This record gives sequence, C-alpha cells and structure tokens, in this order.
Amino acid sequence: MKLGMFLMTNHRPSQSMSPGGYKKGFEWDLEMITTGDRLGYSEAWVGEHFTNLWEPLPSPDLLIQAAITETENIVLAAGAHVPGFHHPAELAARIAYQDQLLEGRYMIGIGSGGTPTDAQMFDIDMSTGEHRRRAAEGLEIMKKYWTDEGPWRFEGEFWTCEKVASEAFPSVPGTLGHHLLPYQRPHPPIAVAGLSANSATLKWAGEEGLLPISKGMNTRFMAGQWETYRAAAESRGRVADRNDWRISREVIVADTDDEALSLAREGYFAEFQNGFLLPIFKFLGFSESWKHDEAVKSEDIDMEYLLKHQFLVGSVDTVTEQLIQMQQETGGFGTLLLECVDYEDRKDLWIRSMQLMSEDVVPAVNAALAKKGSPVGATI
Repeated sequence: MKLGMFLMTNHRPSQSMSPGGYKKGFEWDLEMITTGDRLGYSEAWVGEHFTNLWEPLPSPDLLIQAAITETENIVLAAGAHVPGFHHPAELAARIAYQDQLLEGRYMIGIGSGGTPTDAQMFDIDMSTGEHRRRAAEGLEIMKKYWTDEGPWRFEGEFWTCEKVASEAFPSVPGTLGHHLLPYQRPHPPIAVAGLSANSATLKWAGEEGLLPISKGMNTRFMAGQWETYRAAAESRGRVADRNDWRISREVIVADTDDEALSLAREGYFAEFQNGFLLPIFKFLGFSESWKHDEAVKSEDIDMEYLLKHQFLVGSVDTVTEQLIQMQQETGGFGTLLLECVDYEDRKDLWIRSMQLMSEDVVPAVNAALAKKGSPVGATI
C-alpha cells in the first residue's frame, strides 16, 4: 500500500476573507506538499472549487505550479478538473504544458462537479445530468487533442472546436499551429472519484480505463464501488487492478489514542467537519455513505460517530489495526490518500501525524499484508 495525500484545499472562511488570508492558506497547502515529498508520500492531489468558502482554490494548476520547484519525487495531481467549467481545448493545452514542466511527475483527475453553486455559476443543470455529460464530452475532446492527428473538427452537444494543423500558417513556416502534447504518451494517468455505493462515475471510469478514487466512506460502500468499477472494466475487456484503487480518508496519528482524539476534537479537524462537511453532506444526501450499518439514522451521525466508525484516529497501533481491517473489508486497495486539513496553528502535531503515518503505520500495514498474501502488491 502506498501513501499519498489529498488537499481539497480547506481553510477557515474567516481566514480567507481576512487580508492576506488566501495567501496564508496557499502557503500552508504548499508546505503540506513539500512535507509529504520529504516524508516519501507518493502523490498529492489538489482540488478545484469556485464557490466553496471552505475550499477556496479555483485552480489546482496554481498550487501545483508552485510545488514544481519545491519538490523532487512526489507526483502532483489535479483532483479534479471539472471539464464543464472550462473549454476542453484550453484545458487540454494547460494539462499538456504542465505535464511537460513536470516531465511526467503528474496525474489528472476529471470530475463532473458536486458543488451545486459551482454548477449554478457556470449555468449547468445538475438535475438533468448535464454535468456528467459535459465531463464525458470534455474528456473525449481533450483525449482527441492529445492522441488524434490533426487537423480535425469536433461538433458535440456542448462544444465545437478544432485541432489546427501544425503548419497552419505556411506563409511563415514554423510559427502558427498546434504543438502542445503531453510529456507522457498518450497522456498523463487520468482518475475519477466516486461518492455513491454504485457510483455512475466509477462505472464510467471502469468502462474508460480511468483510475478509481473512493472518497471517505464506509468500507461497505467502498467494497460496492470496487465491484461497480471491476464489472464495468470487464464489460469492456479490461482487467481491474486493485493497486490502481485509491481511497481518501481522514487520518490523525499521535503517540497515544487520547492525544490523537484530542487533536481531532479540539482543532481545525472538528471545526471543518462540524462547520462544513457534516451539514453539507447531510443536505446533499451523501451521509448515507458514512453509515457502518444501514439501521443508523442520519440524525445520529455526528463528529463522535465518525471518530468511532469512520475516521482513522489514534496511536500508531490503533491506526495500523484500523487500516489492516479496512484493507480486509474492502478487498484491498493500492493507495491511501490522507485528507489534509489546515493545522497551521498546531503545525508540529500535524506534521508529526504525517511522519508517524509514513514511517510507522504504513510499513506495519504492508508487513501485515505481506503475511496475509494481500492482492495489493505495492509498497511505500
């Protein structure tokens, strides 16, 4: 099992709306990525949101660009671009250019967009599934730019665009025409994330050969997501590999269970859960994915419930046991993505948690998986 990180990126709205607040949050996010690189984390995913006060970064490119020269080994990833919010010709060029700068140390996530106010901003009707159709068409166009020889013209439901010939201006040769292609051929690895048990997004991922990401839910839901992805892959003659499966999860590790729980209950972690994630997930109907048992009532899901049944919080031994159990109940997955939150005011404790994960927890989990003959073969 590899260890990565996921930055949505979340910060206190009060901080962002104060003078210098956006910059302060950006600097913390950058420090998280550079810390992950130093500690041997394999990858860092960066989110994209336009109208979310708790997750205020409108373009993953901005943070990834800043991290290029500050890191050496960690793979940087957009998690995720939403094609419905961009013209696919422009986004294809940006992705190709960034892949060239990172010389392959780059992945991209593609999403349909789950924030209703983002969709409203771009006049997208989520009730009709327009956001999903835009994501599929946008990705199709981008892949054409990366793989299909031009010139060509595409006329779809949402976009009409062209790939201009490489020598489109013969009067002055070698000046105007299409030239941007990714460093990785045919393109960087592409991933999508799912939230529901039988996620239509992960079904699409399996059909298209994209990498699956499961976002912070109970093992029962995640096991169902893998089956959805696997069946879809096999329907297209593909073999699904559990090493490709990424699971994003909230994690806090400390020297003792009490210290870890205190850091979760008294710091930004609890503020983010209580102030944003719990109420918004319940409103959008995603809280079903948190229930360890179908009999649990939605109104009974609170911070303490999540600490007991959902999050990985505790000492090295406790979190190691939780992760081994999670591997067993899901059937095995390749990469754990640690959800990064803003602990700039308790920096030493948060970095200590990241260090304990990379140096103690993950090696112990991998040793246990090796003894059990796990289907997951990757190691940190």
